[in-house]
Formats: sequence, structure tokens, C-alpha cells
Amino acid sequence: MKCESKIKKRILFVDDERKVLDGLQRMLRSMRSEWEMESAISGQEALEILEGKPFDAVVTDMRMPGMDGRQLLEQVKNLHPQVVRIILSGYTDKDLILNSVGLTHQFLSKPCDPEALKTTIARACAMRLLLEDESLISVISKIES
Repeated sequence: MKCESKIKKRILFVDDERKVLDGLQRMLRSMRSEWEMESAISGQEALEILEGKPFDAVVTDMRMPGMDGRQLLEQVKNLHPQVVRIILSGYTDKDLILNSVGLTHQFLSKPCDPEALKTTIARACAMRLLLEDESLISVISKIES
């Protein structure tokens, strides 16, 4: 599914703490007219949800039991490469961030300002839409560095 302004964006939030997911829903309530938001309490549940319907973006915590955020984003990248991948984590370990390069489009720290989160998701989806333009892809593919 493309990120288009006329169609609601579908955003999947993943965190092992239900209170965090509930807080995100409350914090982003003003986006209900533009976003269809769902949540998953684990990486495995997120993958099951992604199999059932298309999403524009996945916003995940990094540290979760079982499948962590990095492992989830690796699966999302392989199975659903068109989905924008964002990490929203309270852990700012430099090695953790460096290990996520290539898997994530954006890394945000908790607590995150609601406007920053909204802007980041909107910008990432808009960029993804631009990258579907064949002429732009042609130009970008010729850049060497």
C-alpha cells in the first residue's frame, strides 16, 4: 500500500508494554482521520498482523523479549520491503543503533515528542512515495556516493 494523502496511512506500533502502546494511541489520537493505527505486543504478533493486511509503516521498540526490534525489522525488510521501518526506543546504546543501520529508516528516542513522531512518520511515508517515481529512481541509482 502506498503512502498517499487521500488514503489513510496504516501504521503498526510494536512494544511489549501494553501501557506504552495505550499511551501512543492516546498521544496520536489527533491523527485518527489520517492514520489507521494498530498495535502488537510482540514481534511475532506484528509479523502475523503484517501477513493479514498491508501497512505503510512499522514503529517498534528495540528491547522486547523473544524477538527484539532489530530481528523484527529484519523480517519486515525481507518480507515487506515497501514498509517504512522506524525504531522508537528508550535505549540509546550506540552499538544497538549501529546494528540497526540498514534495517531502519529512522531511530527515535523515548520519550518522543508527539509532533516529532507524527512528522517523522509522515516524512518517511512521503519519501517512500517519492521513491516509487521511476524517473527519480533512475537518477538516484546513478549517484555513486
